[in-house]
Amino acid sequence: MRRSRIIFSSAVGLVIVAAAVLLYMRLAEGTRTGTAASKATSAAAGASQPASAVGAPKPALPDEASFRPAAESAGLKLWVDDKTGHFKVEQKKTGHVWRSYPDPDQWSRETITGTWRNNLMSPVMLEYIDASNSKSQAKTISWLEDKGVLEKFQTTPDGFKMTYNFTGTGFKIPVEVRLREDYVETAINDRDIREGKLSLLHVKLFPLFGAEPYKENEEGYTLLPDGAGALIRFKPNQANDKSVYRENVYGNDSAFYSERTGRSAIRLPVFGIKSGPQAFVAVMVSGEEYAKLFAAPAGAYGQYNWATPEWTYRLKYFQSTSKKGPNGFFTYNKERFNTPERATRYYLLEPDQSDYVGMAGKYRQFLIAEKGLKPLQPKNGEVPFYADIVGADIKQGLVWDKYLPGTTTSEAAAIVGALLDQGIRNLTVRYAGWQSGGYSSFGGLFPVDSRLGGNDGMRQFIRFAHSRNVPVYLTANYTLNNTGRDGFWPTFDGMRDLSGTVVEFENPANREMTTMVSPRLAEKTVAKDLSEFKALGADGIYFNEGVGQFLNSDFNERYKANRSEVLQSQRSVLKTVRDALGGVMAEDANAYTWDQTGHIHRLADSYSHDIFVDEPVPFLPIVLHGLLTYSTEWSNLREQNRAGFLRSIELGAYPAYVLTNAPSGSMKGAFSIWYYSMDYRDWLSQAAAEYKRFNEALGDVQDRAIVGHRTLAPGVKETEYAGGKKIVVNYNAEPFVHGDVRVPAQDFIVLKGGSAP
Repeated sequence: MRRSRIIFSSAVGLVIVAAAVLLYMRLAEGTRTGTAASKATSAAAGASQPASAVGAPKPALPDEASFRPAAESAGLKLWVDDKTGHFKVEQKKTGHVWRSYPDPDQWSRETITGTWRNNLMSPVMLEYIDASNSKSQAKTISWLEDKGVLEKFQTTPDGFKMTYNFTGTGFKIPVEVRLREDYVETAINDRDIREGKLSLLHVKLFPLFGAEPYKENEEGYTLLPDGAGALIRFKPNQANDKSVYRENVYGNDSAFYSERTGRSAIRLPVFGIKSGPQAFVAVMVSGEEYAKLFAAPAGAYGQYNWATPEWTYRLKYFQSTSKKGPNGFFTYNKERFNTPERATRYYLLEPDQSDYVGMAGKYRQFLIAEKGLKPLQPKNGEVPFYADIVGADIKQGLVWDKYLPGTTTSEAAAIVGALLDQGIRNLTVRYAGWQSGGYSSFGGLFPVDSRLGGNDGMRQFIRFAHSRNVPVYLTANYTLNNTGRDGFWPTFDGMRDLSGTVVEFENPANREMTTMVSPRLAEKTVAKDLSEFKALGADGIYFNEGVGQFLNSDFNERYKANRSEVLQSQRSVLKTVRDALGGVMAEDANAYTWDQTGHIHRLADSYSHDIFVDEPVPFLPIVLHGLLTYSTEWSNLREQNRAGFLRSIELGAYPAYVLTNAPSGSMKGAFSIWYYSMDYRDWLSQAAAEYKRFNEALGDVQDRAIVGHRTLAPGVKETEYAGGKKIVVNYNAEPFVHGDVRVPAQDFIVLKGGSAP
C-alpha cells in the first residue's frame, strides 16, 4: 500500500489526523469482532466438518478436558484435540494411555526453557534453510514457536486429518492419524506439502509420542536398531550430556554428504520405548528410505526420553566448482525428496510383551503378515554350515599386480570332502574370487579364471558338490568396476552424486579408490549374466558389498534413479536371481530385502558403543530367527575366539568359515582378502567340534522363534525358544551357579522346557 508523509503546520490538521486514527481503530475492532463471530458460527456448525483454520494456540500442553473421541477399534480408543492436532490413545484392556505430547503429570518437573520448551510441546518440528541466501544456515522451528494455526481439521472413519500451517515460515504440512486394532499410524502427505520461499530439510511429526522421563524404581529404556540392537536405559536427567542418536535408515546415501560417525548402519526401520509396564514399538512403513532415526536421552533436550523418525526432504552435498582440486561449496538439493506418504505405526504392546523381546515379536508378526516372510523349513535336524572358499586375489606389484591363488576348483572339491568327512552334513559353499583377476577384480565376471580351472572346472566342482548334496553359491559384486569389462566406462556408466561427480568407493584395507556402478546398469548386468551362472549349475548368487546393503541415489543422466527407485531395483535383482537360480544371499542386508533373501551373512552381532548407550541386545536376531538363516563374522576371523563362538550361540546364528587351500599368510598384502589364517587344514578340527556344539544348541530350534532373552547375572545370558528350550551362556572366567543349574566358565548349557535357573 502506498503511503505519503504529510506535515501539518496547524492545530486543525492535528485534530483531523487524530479523528481519522480513532475512526480507523473502531473500524478495525469491528472487523476483528465480526471475524471472531464468524469463526464461532463456523465451529458451531459441526465438529466433523472441515474447518478453515483454528487460531494460533498459545505455547502450552493441550487441555485434556477439551479432547474428544476420534476413532475406536476393538482394542484401542483414540482422542484428539482439534486445536493442536495432538492425540492420545487408550489401550482398553489395561487403561494405559500413550500421548503425542509430554505427560502432563510430569511436565511440572521440566526445567528446559525458551525455544526448546515450546518444541517439546509442539506436534510438529521442522528444519529448513533459505536457499536464496548462499550463507544461510539450517534452522529448527516448531509449529507452536512459529505461531502456527491448524487448517482443514476433519474426522475420518478411522481417525482425523489436518494441515499444520507454520504462519511465520510459510510451511504447510498435511497430516493424517489412523487407528487400527493394535496400533496408531501417523502419516505426512508429501504431495500437498507447501514450502513458500524457504526450503524444507527435515520434519519430526509428533516427536514426543510415548516419551517418558526417568522414574525411580521403574525400568525404562529406548530401543535402538543399532547393530544387533541396543538400549538407552532411562537415567536421572544428565543436564551436561547433550548426546543424541541420529542415523539414516538403511545407511548413508553416497550421492550426498554424510558425516562419518563410525556407527553401524540401521538395517531395519524400527525403534521402541518402554516405561514400566507400558511400551510401544514403532515401525516406519512408508517412505522410510528418506528417514533418519532421532533419539534423545533425558538431559539432551529436556527431561524426557524420546525417539522419533526425522523425515528427510533435502540433504547437503558438495558442489564442485573445479574439475581439478577440491574447490566448491556445500548446498542442498533444490527439488525435495517425495514419496506418496511418510508413515509410522506405533504398536501398543500388552504388559506381558512390554520389553525388547515383545517389540521384536510384534515386528516379526508384521513381517509375516505384511511382508510375506514365512517360517523356515529346515533341511534336516542339523544346523547349516557356511564355507566361503576363496579362489584368488591380487596384490600390488612393481609393474603388474601379482596374482595370489587361493583355491582351484579341484582343490575346492577336496575342501568340501574334508568338511563332510568331519561330520559337517548340512554344508553350503559360497565360492568367492573365481572371476578373472580374483576377488578384487570387479566387472566382467565371466569366464571363470582359467588359473582356477575355468568354466569347465567350476562346472565339475559344482556337479561334485551336488553329488554330495551341497549347494554352491557364487559370490559376486556388481556395485564396483575397476576392470572396464562389460563395456564399462566410468565417465558414462559410473554412479554420480548430485554435483555430477563420479562416486568412488574407498577400500578400507589399502585406500584404493574404485568406481561405483550406476545401480540401474548393475541390474541390467546381473540379468545379462544369469545365463552364465545357470550354465555353471550355480544354486544362487551371494551378493557382497552392494545389493541389499548399500542404498544410494544416482544422478547419472543415463541411469538416473532416486533412493526409492534404487530400493525397488535391488529388490528386483534379488527376485530375478531367486526365480532363475533358486536361491540368493546378501551381506548384512537391509529389511527391504528379507522377503527375497534366503540367508544373511555378517549380520551385526554387537552395537556402536556410543557413550550414552548402555547395553547391546539381540533385537535383530530375535526378529529373524526361524524366518531367515543368518551368520555373523566368519568363525576363524573372530577377534575373541571363545566369546565370539558363545555370542553366536546366544544369538541363534549359524557357523561360517572363510577357507583356502593355500597356506596361511599366502594372501598377505592382497587388496581385499587380506585375512591371514584361512588354510582349511588348520580349522577342520575346530570347525567339527564347534559344529557339534551348534547342533546341540540350535539343531532342533531352526524353525522356532526366540520368545525370551534376559540377563541372569553379569556376563550370563539366557535365550528361550518357542516350545520352552532355553540356552544359558556364561561369558565369565568362573562358573555360574544358581540352584541346581551350573554353567561352566566360558561355556553354555541347554535347558529343556520347564527347567529354569
